[in-house]
Amino acid sequence: MSAQLQQPADRAASSTAAVPDIAASHEPRGSSNGAPVTPLVNRVAQSKSPYVRARANSLVAWQLLDDEAVSRAGTENKLIFLSIGFLASHHCHLAHFESFSDPTLATLLNKEFIPVLVDREEHPNYDYIYMKYNESLNSVGGWPLNVFLTPDLEPVFSGTYWAPPGVTSSASNVDEADGADKPLDWLTVVKKVHSSWKDEESRVREEAQQNCIELAQVISEGMVDHPSDAHGAQHDMSAVDYAQDLDGELDLEQIEEAFARITRTFDYPFGGFGQQDKFLTPSKLSLMLRATHFPPEVQDVAGPNDCTFISDSALHTLRHIIHGAIHDHIGGGFHRHSVTRDWSLPSFEKMLIDNALLLGLFLDAWLLSGGHSHEELAQTVKEVADYITSETMMSGQGGFFTSEAADSCSKRGDPAMRNGAFYLWTRKEFDTAVGDENEAEVAAAYWDVQADGNVDPMHDPLDEFLNQNVLRIAKTHAGLGKQLGISAADVRQRIASAREKLRIYREKERVRPVVDTKIVAAYNGMAIVALSRASAVLYDQDPERAAKYLAAAKNAAQFIKTQLWDSNQRVLYRAHCDGRLATTGFAEDYAYLIEGLIELYEVTADESWLQWADELQSVQIARFYDDTPAMANAKCGGFYSSTHDAPHTILRVKEGIDGSQPSVNSVSVSNLFRLGALLNDQKYNYLAKASVNAFSAEILEHPNLFPGLLCGIIPWRLGGRHWVSVGEDDTAKSLFHKAPRAALSTLRYHDRQNTDSWLRRRDPSLRLEETGIYTQANSSPSVFRKINADDTPWTQNPIARATELIW
Repeated sequence: MSAQLQQPADRAASSTAAVPDIAASHEPRGSSNGAPVTPLVNRVAQSKSPYVRARANSLVAWQLLDDEAVSRAGTENKLIFLSIGFLASHHCHLAHFESFSDPTLATLLNKEFIPVLVDREEHPNYDYIYMKYNESLNSVGGWPLNVFLTPDLEPVFSGTYWAPPGVTSSASNVDEADGADKPLDWLTVVKKVHSSWKDEESRVREEAQQNCIELAQVISEGMVDHPSDAHGAQHDMSAVDYAQDLDGELDLEQIEEAFARITRTFDYPFGGFGQQDKFLTPSKLSLMLRATHFPPEVQDVAGPNDCTFISDSALHTLRHIIHGAIHDHIGGGFHRHSVTRDWSLPSFEKMLIDNALLLGLFLDAWLLSGGHSHEELAQTVKEVADYITSETMMSGQGGFFTSEAADSCSKRGDPAMRNGAFYLWTRKEFDTAVGDENEAEVAAAYWDVQADGNVDPMHDPLDEFLNQNVLRIAKTHAGLGKQLGISAADVRQRIASAREKLRIYREKERVRPVVDTKIVAAYNGMAIVALSRASAVLYDQDPERAAKYLAAAKNAAQFIKTQLWDSNQRVLYRAHCDGRLATTGFAEDYAYLIEGLIELYEVTADESWLQWADELQSVQIARFYDDTPAMANAKCGGFYSSTHDAPHTILRVKEGIDGSQPSVNSVSVSNLFRLGALLNDQKYNYLAKASVNAFSAEILEHPNLFPGLLCGIIPWRLGGRHWVSVGEDDTAKSLFHKAPRAALSTLRYHDRQNTDSWLRRRDPSLRLEETGIYTQANSSPSVFRKINADDTPWTQNPIARATELIW
């Protein structure tokens, strides 16, 4: 199928000419048995997803991916056209505006296919599988992801953004390497796919089946494709001796090798990785950032100088991100990624997950830099946390929305939508908004605002940003002050004044982008983690902000418990929007929420959060953990992303590679180690080690792709350092949370008085009675060392002292 689509122009023209003008007739085709079929009716108004529901009036008769659509595809023997996207995406908006609104294309899709629309944020399982197929076919990814499927949901052909009907575009991702003069447009692609299915169905089905075999191999890291009924053969996990230690090939040398490979691919002038389309890679940056605070054994293996270099490289990247156009310098928060090497032009979507993960990174970077309140990183931490907890991103009921769209109206009263309209400035509008000529001059020089715009035409082939400026920091306060003959303090004051005026103007004169009001369990878990940590670190410096962040984190957790957790069935649901969506939670929903609840416990000392985390962990193990009995070439351990009975899922996969968000298994491993230490539970420790070991072959071959799981090698081989607070909760919190996160450390609160508490019943082995803070080495879980507060005053450089005490 793919070979036929990617053919020279003369052959393509011949093939297209042979396709009958099926769009000219509006009579529905008969089913495979000759019976007439009812024309498709758009069904997406039934969905609660804002992205899917927004297409209820589309010319395309979009269906939901459910039994009805799949059954109809089989009955009528039609291909399914699956389009996966999300509300914030510029190109998803563009595809619906340019292509799916075209009557000819819509008629063709409605008559000859079963068109199905899916929100990737509601169904990450479908997105993951078919995106892997698309990347293997086209070597690129992106959204909307458009996949043609057999009625058995096997992929036939795919792409992301194709040119509108009748138009060719350099943005099209149909491969031209085999001699085609021009990339194919939407109509050409759809007609060719239909022609192939109509004329050579048996061949297309055979190729689709082979595609599935190859796809299983592509996404098989840490797993084999166990039979679909493997869940029925699971053995009794209670028979496992969890006290035994696991042997394995993984050791600290893999971290050294990962650092070496990261160093070779790092972009030293601008930070980050790659020459264009730079994503945030939070897991990789986190591994790099923490290099100098790993245990001494790790630094000895990796090399102290190399650890310093790689940690500095991560800090270098984060500062470029702060200064770049990916940063919303007026309203706070960060855009999704940069389309340029130097971070000078963003993709304008603003996502909760990116901002939550960046908040954790900036927090660690700030602590590593000394934790000074005036530091640029400190201001960024507050700014990102303020954005996440703003009215724009936070539901009044509790919980955080998923995203803000890239496109918005150019101005009030104008229905035309434009990419980045809310964030772009002409020089004239910029000067008008600031008002004061001196302030405008300083601010324009600081943010590189130019009369003819600052977007490189090379990155603007369609002239979307003609004469527009996207703000990015071009000069330091000191350098600009020297240039203009004023003090750095004066520069800082003028910029602050200009920023506030621009903010007020933007809120008053412009239409804010549409917000996707889904509340997704996994994404909220990420936000709970970051806000809980930020509240603890800022408690001494900015108690009002700290209280706001902690309240928001607790409200989100409570909302999920009330609205998405079915305590009777012990099932977590994925998302809420005007009611709970029917999709049950995936492994990532459990993993990220568990991580958030552990953080809430360590910040608040409220063991009810830890109790719920423990319950969710047991459910995640029951629903997703791979405990299939050992068989030839099978590798047990680790978590599948979906349950064995997930509907319409052709492959069950285990994710270990970290991408734009940490993988399910890297987060789950961390959770298991932490819960194992906090609850003295050997089962959790064993499953954490087994989960790391499940990916050992792939980690040995490509360690740099698994930064999250690499961190799991440290507690496996070296143990962790665990604190216990007995009547010293405030001091313990202050110290523990001011230590930059590196290897595994936990904080447990021990209530001597309440012997019937849940935690005491869950782990009755802890018998500390004397007030104080104790440290416990994982290698000797029964040995505690009391920290003497009199000998080491907490007030003397608390961040350095906390780090010293943890390791």
